[in-house]
Amino acid sequence: MKTLVIDTTINAHTESFSAQLLQQIKQQFAESTTYLPLNDMDLPTLDEATLTVIYKQKAGEALSVAEQAIADTRQAMLQQFKAHQKIVIIYPMYNYNIPARLKDYMDMVLMPRETFQYSEAGKIEPLLTDNRAVLFLQISGSMFSLDKECQQMEFAYRYLDMMFAKMGFKKRTLIRAEGTAICDKEAILQATLEDFNQWQVN
Repeated sequence: MKTLVIDTTINAHTESFSAQLLQQIKQQFAESTTYLPLNDMDLPTLDEATLTVIYKQKAGEALSVAEQAIADTRQAMLQQFKAHQKIVIIYPMYNYNIPARLKDYMDMVLMPRETFQYSEAGKIEPLLTDNRAVLFLQISGSMFSLDKECQQMEFAYRYLDMMFAKMGFKKRTLIRAEGTAICDKEAILQATLEDFNQWQVN
């Protein structure tokens, strides 16, 4: 089963928790695993230029050179995403939500008639229903699993979980690497790796 590891961590310092966790996890995967560092890539955002491309493609109109580049990048990211049965997303929580670069990526893979479709009644129907799995590895400085109020503000995981459900991913797992700003980072790292290894087995 092919795995796509999507990394959205920003802190590149080798001593950072994110860098240490990523280094450890990358060692667990086979060489055939695809690694996608979003912050090292020039991804199109869902802005006026990108919407123009989408509307032109829908109308069958010719694209400019710059517009074609946007279209090609979006198509390449979409096809890469669809070609992998297992997705691992490593992301820090920023202000209770996902990083902006990860939202840009989601805007490319959440595509009607490619990863989902609308029924005649207007309901969302998944198109990726061939036993796919996704792991959300969420890094946060605070503790969200123990506090009811914080749980209500945990928009990052809830958004990703719903979007992957609508695409058809039946197996969706959350691993929290939480409390990195207030707890023993080494203990958090080891606990996270244990959870990750258990997910690998299952």
